[in-house]
Amino acid sequence: MSPLEQASGILGEHFKNYVIIVQDDEVPSFFDCVHSDPFATTGLLLEATKYHHAQMDAIGSLEEDIEWVTEDEEEDEEEDDEF
Repeated sequence: MSPLEQASGILGEHFKNYVIIVQDDEVPSFFDCVHSDPFATTGLLLEATKYHHAQMDAIGSLEEDIEWVTEDEEEDEEEDDEF
């Protein structure tokens, strides 16, 4: 039994509706999806998308206050300090 089948079996014992989406490291352009009910899957994915967008909006507002320093900028600063 694959890990995905095991996870699906465990979730099926405890939850009426679930969605599992996994991506293999070896094939990053491929994903596998297992769900309990196609109609419930649509609702779960829509709610997850709304939640994800809300989280990303919250993170985006925090990022406005963060000054990002790239590796190139760090190297330039180190070279300036040597002179």
